[in-house]
Amino acid sequence: MFVEELNLIGFRNYLEARIRFAKPKTIIIGKNAQGKTNLLEVFQILSGLRSQRATKDSELINFSLDTAIVHATVIAQSTTSKISILIRPSGRRSIKVNDVNKSNKELNALISSVSFMITDLELVSGSPSNRRDWINGLATQLNYNYELILKEFEKILSQRNGYITKLVEAGLFPARLNPSQRSELDLWNDLYIEAANKVTQARIELIEQLSPIASSYYASISANPDEQLKLNYAGTLITKADLEACLAKDFARMHTTIGPQRHDIELTLGAQLASHYASQGQRRTIVLALKLSELELLRANKNSQPILLLDDVLAELDEDRQAALLAAISPETQVIITTTSLGKHLEQWSQDAELIEIEQGVVKQHAQV
Repeated sequence: MFVEELNLIGFRNYLEARIRFAKPKTIIIGKNAQGKTNLLEVFQILSGLRSQRATKDSELINFSLDTAIVHATVIAQSTTSKISILIRPSGRRSIKVNDVNKSNKELNALISSVSFMITDLELVSGSPSNRRDWINGLATQLNYNYELILKEFEKILSQRNGYITKLVEAGLFPARLNPSQRSELDLWNDLYIEAANKVTQARIELIEQLSPIASSYYASISANPDEQLKLNYAGTLITKADLEACLAKDFARMHTTIGPQRHDIELTLGAQLASHYASQGQRRTIVLALKLSELELLRANKNSQPILLLDDVLAELDEDRQAALLAAISPETQVIITTTSLGKHLEQWSQDAELIEIEQGVVKQHAQV
């Protein structure tokens, strides 16, 4: 797949911009806070994903406008498609492909992308929520039904938490519930278990797919056979007995204390947790292996090349890791990389790349390197 052209109106700091991509490799150069990462965010939205930075769609809209519009021309499997996305503050988007209304699910099936950003370097040592967000994003791209399952789970979790809070605020605890209240709590418990286990099972299956691929990439990059990378999903399916055992704690804290909202993905080197013992170099190798695994899994699942988005990360990798990343990229893959300056780490891109300069949300230059 290849995004040939972007037209933006009111997206972030772009009041109006038209950008054409003539080559598979594009370097976007500019100082900090000029809008480079905003462009990568557009590609995430075109992939049917939530933005990695915005918590709500209103943040995607220029402060001087009421809506934002993204137009894109995409070539996939020799077919050219015109995509249009209207972004509203309410979060309700209007999506059209060749002037026909489409769902986010259908958009997700058309385009996929892998993002490698500075914040991803914290996947190893950061909080479990970072790793949950990462696996949720990948699972959604592989199968958009996962997004629907996740939303249903989040809705039921919120409703169960709300009911428990209501009971506690009324001075009611498990032993004091009347039959009607207990029956309603049991109903929420059953709904919660079903929704939670769907999310957990999908994540477990995905981690089982990812682990050997990531392990292979880590071994080839690190060149150390004694450091075997393994991924383990730290969470299990829930039973009624499990939820009942946590009921007193749930009431005491007024929220559900077990389930996929608390699970983690353990990354281990040998028998040691990478978050505790891995060096900075090892952590970066792990993240690089994870990103390359995403590329491979998406490529195999969708039978097409995902778009690779690199947000100023090459400067954070040493030369060996840069070489490993670049060597793993297929020539057919569209790659968009942002940087504040052209340096040694981009020299090998210069002969077959396009340069776009950005200043304050304005495309200042569009020329070959």
